[in-house]
Amino acid sequence: MFNDTVTVYNKYKGQDGTEKWQRTVLYGVFWNSIKGAVTRRTGVASADSLQLIIPRSVTALFGRQYAPPKKWAEMEDKSGCWTLQSGDIVVKGCVEYEITRSTKELAGYDDVLSITSVDYKGFGGGMAHWEVSGK
Repeated sequence: MFNDTVTVYNKYKGQDGTEKWQRTVLYGVFWNSIKGAVTRRTGVASADSLQLIIPRSVTALFGRQYAPPKKWAEMEDKSGCWTLQSGDIVVKGCVEYEITRSTKELAGYDDVLSITSVDYKGFGGGMAHWEVSGK
């Protein structure tokens, strides 16, 4: 069930106040997305949605460890950690592209979604996981 790979782009402010993105690849997750569109008077709008399940035991590229969003935000050196928070971007698959200016740079990739909510399910044993929703 957990055969998928995703790339998470965590957004943060650099020391110079600019928006920056840190990329982390996660192996062994469950990706369930729905592609859709809504027709309105003003045109067609995306109705894509995502259900992403990430086991607590997930393997992260570079051996990065999970840090809760507030703790992650306070870290000066974020290179050893990753987090999950609203506004971050997830892309299905292993993406080696580093964002330099804006998430619009990811327009050439399929399955690029923004995280809208994160719910941690801290069940005992090997069942602990995050349930991530996106659009």
